[in-house]
Amino acid sequence: MKKNFIRNTVLAVVLCGVIGLGIGSAIPVTESIIEHFNTASVSNDADVISTETTGNVRVTMDEASQNTVEIINKVKPTVACITSITQGVDFFNQAYQSEGAGSGIVFYKDSDNAYIVTNYHVVSGASQVGISLSESDLVEAKLVGKDSNADLAVLSVSLSDLAKVGVTDVQVAEFGDSEAMEVGETVIAIGNALGEGNTATKGILSSQTRDVNIDGTKLTVLQTDAAINPGNSGGALVNSKGQVIGINTAKISMTTVEGIGYSIASDVAKPIIEELMNSTSTPTLGVYITSISEEVAQQNNLPQAGVLVQKVIEGGSASYADIQAGDLITSFNGTPVFSTDELMSAVKECKIGQTVSVTIVRNGTTKTVSVKMLESSSSTF
Repeated sequence: MKKNFIRNTVLAVVLCGVIGLGIGSAIPVTESIIEHFNTASVSNDADVISTETTGNVRVTMDEASQNTVEIINKVKPTVACITSITQGVDFFNQAYQSEGAGSGIVFYKDSDNAYIVTNYHVVSGASQVGISLSESDLVEAKLVGKDSNADLAVLSVSLSDLAKVGVTDVQVAEFGDSEAMEVGETVIAIGNALGEGNTATKGILSSQTRDVNIDGTKLTVLQTDAAINPGNSGGALVNSKGQVIGINTAKISMTTVEGIGYSIASDVAKPIIEELMNSTSTPTLGVYITSISEEVAQQNNLPQAGVLVQKVIEGGSASYADIQAGDLITSFNGTPVFSTDELMSAVKECKIGQTVSVTIVRNGTTKTVSVKMLESSSSTF
């Protein structure tokens, strides 16, 4: 009995020693495995470009993310936030003022000015346009040239005015070859979304150049699934090198459609921008206008569809004729007009100094007036 007790005691001590050794050796092995998993994502991941440790949390950025950050940092200072002020009268002849938001791209600068391209619809009809670079205060911009058919406009802003708001180093965007882009390539859209300042969205090129009809205007565009929201119009669509390959212009807004945005191809935009920089004088009617459909006409007791004159520009062609705010233009030089596009196209066919007939409806009475077409002012949006 005593021998059994002694034998059992010795066996227990030996087993405890063996177990103790096992546990003791397991602890450093376990710690080694844990350390391996903590560091494996850093030391064994070929895509890791940077590592930052905060407390016990290790943050890593892969190569693709780092490239995206670098592209945005490169392009963002070249994208302008645009604010437009529009004044006019409503259907009840009441004056109003509204504010719109859009984007633009700095494409050139000389010793005096920076030049910005944007969509024409961003500044169309505005009485005043301001731009902001790098989150600066707004600086007044001037119109250099516009092409409503291409939905493009060029603005200029004084470098001295920018310096007053702290922008002393104006960055110019690099334009790339949109034709060289392939479907599936990564693209980034940068612009003043919702008027809240520059933001970026990422996607792919969904379709190469194609012709689409946007608000009655035929445009040659790229298609992307990068989110393009109100305020992004006129902003940059860039490739993986940070080169502008498109000027964002529109998004299809339908409950049955998701992820379809359009951008004017850079190869299409560049020659138009160059032409606008050297644009010659053209005639203008000198009015702010809006289209009135048959449905809107019925809802507001107007006699028919046409183009409503919201405001007559002082010194413009209409100001010297009997045309007033609230008039409904139904015919221009013998051609019926039912939309702003039709009226603008008719005006474009005129020559400076030519006298044309304009049929208007005022307070239910139709009359025809003569208008001498004067030279457009570069300051008129």
